[in-house]
Amino acid sequence: MSTSPLSTERLLTADEFWELPEPEHGGRMELVAGRAVTEMPVGERHAAIAVELAAMLLAFVKARGLGRVYVELGHRLSQNPDTVRAPDVSFLPRPAGSSMGVRYVDEPPRLAVEIMSPDDRENDVAAKVEEYLDAGSERVWIVRPTNKTVTVHRPGGDSHTYTGNDVLTSADAAFEVDGFSLPLEQLFAE
Repeated sequence: MSTSPLSTERLLTADEFWELPEPEHGGRMELVAGRAVTEMPVGERHAAIAVELAAMLLAFVKARGLGRVYVELGHRLSQNPDTVRAPDVSFLPRPAGSSMGVRYVDEPPRLAVEIMSPDDRENDVAAKVEEYLDAGSERVWIVRPTNKTVTVHRPGGDSHTYTGNDVLTSADAAFEVDGFSLPLEQLFAE
């Protein structure tokens, strides 16, 4: 009778993950169920959309003292095994004057924004959406530059895909105050 060898892979904690060196050839790393995953650097279009989104969200958030907007901040979403995800853009409500740490944060973003790259697989993106929502995120945006769409996911499985002349609002971003307006035409203008 043959037996298969038991896996002896050691899973990393979020603290051990933090101590890893930067990827030798660039890119960013995330911790997924205790395993370090390296992602390739993003392309120009992806980066430009991330900056546009961060700027639009930041302008609204900062003017109203709602919290902070981040780019690629690590958020610990689960423990044992640990998962630390770094959305392209995220929002966390923070009191004015609160201090910032130097590491990842131990909470999910209220809003997580993931911009799809051409090599991203739908199954992997769907799994990220579930991780964010299961951890307590109130909104997850999946931005598809090729299709010029944004799908807004909410807890409980509700989602809506916005296209063309649609406008994202405060409700789509889980902001506690009205007035946010993001026309998709503006976001995807080249």
